[in-house]
Amino acid sequence: MDKKTPSPAVHLIAEYQTRDPFQLARALGFSVKYIDTRKQKGFCKILLNNGFIFISQNMSPQMQKMTCAHELGHLLLHRDALTRRDYLMEMEIFDITDQRELEANQFAADLLIDEKELLEKMNEGYDVLQIASILDVNVNLLMVKYLNMNRAGNRFDLPYFPKSGFLGTIEDRADSV
Repeated sequence: MDKKTPSPAVHLIAEYQTRDPFQLARALGFSVKYIDTRKQKGFCKILLNNGFIFISQNMSPQMQKMTCAHELGHLLLHRDALTRRDYLMEMEIFDITDQRELEANQFAADLLIDEKELLEKMNEGYDVLQIASILDVNVNLLMVKYLNMNRAGNRFDLPYFPKSGFLGTIEDRADSV
């Protein structure tokens, strides 16, 4: 995503007037199912042309929301890959260096984090851990948002880059780095 290409999340937010990934999933005809897993936060699947998002019930509401946003990104951005028989959906390993995972993380960051609110908190003097807590997101997702904003022409000096597996294993703290 660059200056000229608005995030697909921006279009959804404008059309449905919400940033809530659960509401958006329902509005788009996707089913969200909670499963009992302790190895992964979630995954998505297309079965008989219907999209499903599976989310671990063993996480905080914050992490469930972030996972739903990430998996919604996969369903919207990678539908063709998800319908291929030879495509194996990630089950335990999330790698930010994988293009599809990076795009799903970028989508989730743009969906869940309002840029104006983020800039307000920065101008009020909050640090990244405080902003993540205020915005109710994992600090790694906040870093993805900053990277998205830098791709759009901003010049934020980031204190670190997002941890590559932050959506891969169950972790329930917004300040987890």
